[in-house]
Amino acid sequence: MNIALLVIDIQEAFIGEQRGTKVFEDTMMFINATATLFRQSSKPVLNIRDLEEGNSSEFDNVKEWQKHEQDIEIKKYHSNSFWQTDLDSKLKDLNVDFLVLCGNAAEYCVLATYNGALERGFKSAILQHGVFANHPNGLEFIQLNRPLISYGALSYFIKESK
Repeated sequence: MNIALLVIDIQEAFIGEQRGTKVFEDTMMFINATATLFRQSSKPVLNIRDLEEGNSSEFDNVKEWQKHEQDIEIKKYHSNSFWQTDLDSKLKDLNVDFLVLCGNAAEYCVLATYNGALERGFKSAILQHGVFANHPNGLEFIQLNRPLISYGALSYFIKESK
């Protein structure tokens, strides 16, 4: 299994107002820990930034996202991170066949990207505790209707695949 982590839209314009909440801190902890796990195992981390509403500093990643220089950046202009981007070709160049999605927002860009991945033949799961939602039932919808993968399971599978 060749696996990659997609970190979707954790930008000031979209989630900065949640800063200081327990949900924000916990979600960022899971995203950063998972990204570290992937990097330590030489698995790709892709930072996806939504620029459809602008390219000012408010569309920068939140400072709590511990993005690294080697992370691959994808700029997108639509909810689906695959639509009119080079994400598909980058993943194919890396021989990736399984994706773990995390970021913002469960009911919009994460879901659209998940569906886009399936349409392109990628197996995918959403990082448990690694997704923000704009609506109170957004996370519940994802948890009930899409496959989730925990940090613990990822850690085991990544270490076993070496």
